[in-house]
Amino acid sequence: MKRILGMILAAAAVLSCTSCSSVSHEPPVTEAMATVSVSETTLPVTTVTTTETTTVTTEPLPEYSTVSIAAVGDNLIHSSIYNQAHNRSADGTYDFAYAYENAADIIAAADMAIINQETLICNDKYEPSTYPRFNSPTQLGDHMLDIGFDVFTIANNHTLDKGTDGLLACLDYWDSKENAVVAGAYRNAEDRADIRTAEYEGMTFSFLSYTESLNGLSLPKDTELSIGDSNDLDTMKAEIAEAKKRSDVCVVSLHWGVENSDIISDYQRSTAKQLVDAGADIIIGNHPHVLRDIEEIEREDGSYALCAYSLGNFISAQSVGQNLIGGILTFDVTMRVDENAEENQRPVIDNIKLTPIVTHYDGNYHDVRIYPLSMYTRELAESHGVKAKSKFGYDYIFDVLKRNISEKYCDASEYYTEA
Repeated sequence: MKRILGMILAAAAVLSCTSCSSVSHEPPVTEAMATVSVSETTLPVTTVTTTETTTVTTEPLPEYSTVSIAAVGDNLIHSSIYNQAHNRSADGTYDFAYAYENAADIIAAADMAIINQETLICNDKYEPSTYPRFNSPTQLGDHMLDIGFDVFTIANNHTLDKGTDGLLACLDYWDSKENAVVAGAYRNAEDRADIRTAEYEGMTFSFLSYTESLNGLSLPKDTELSIGDSNDLDTMKAEIAEAKKRSDVCVVSLHWGVENSDIISDYQRSTAKQLVDAGADIIIGNHPHVLRDIEEIEREDGSYALCAYSLGNFISAQSVGQNLIGGILTFDVTMRVDENAEENQRPVIDNIKLTPIVTHYDGNYHDVRIYPLSMYTRELAESHGVKAKSKFGYDYIFDVLKRNISEKYCDASEYYTEA
């Protein structure tokens, strides 16, 4: 889905001779072009002079490319979700299509889609299991790839739910998927040093993933396995710096913050700024299971990085109303990609939009499925099964959005008047 922004400003072409007048042609500057200064994009001019004419020629126009990205929060697969997938399967395995079908088009429309796979997928070495020690069937990962997810972050508080054997089985599963980029847990130091990258539309992206908790578990001292640790700021900054040497755009996933709290701590803001200064271009937060705000963090050179402090859950069967309100963050990344592009140029991130989503289920956690807010109705909200355990409702959804997401980012303003 390549989108070339192309010509930013064409140089004037002037033809003059003793018998004719000069003529210039100057195409209009589009809105997208206006983000780049004229001084950076004016083309070099070569003048060739003969006894009769003066001819002006130009070098090739600079080429710009844009990648559209969609990012979601925690894919948290409780037993009700995998049990319903089993019941819907025609072959006795698991069919997850029903749970995700309402959001699938948004994911498929992006050039790149990123998800935090909260639950292990242990290559069917173990039976599926739910809280507190999760394991999901391989058909879950297969379906996430089918609907368009490309990047999977797996450093989170459930990474060691099945011990080192489970983590190795999980890595075996992801290694079998050639089209999946997986970051956050690694077989050894050499594997970790091989920073994950992928190219989209002429831009190279790198991916790092860290967690501040393993639910009290830890890796054995004698294992070579490694998990990204967000408490180790020095290592994060060093890996980001290395990632920037290998890529144009560095994406960092952070599993951090207090669960069920929508407060962004001073520590998180400080950490985000330090990671941005180290070279991070995009920070995607998850773990609290609730939405937190989005921020554009300015660097000293005037460029901006994007930080979403928490995107909430993509799907879950939790029993707190606020846990069922998440978001799909979409945005564009634009850079110059021709051979004359500056080596240390900053990507431009714009068109930032959070599409609110609601995880709905009927009574007793039956038929768990996602709805974009634009598809969700007051009638559905009033029938939500979570109301038996928690505060919830149509107006409640908008109260949460208004409290936690800056209006300029939230794709819900057209619905606010209804609440």
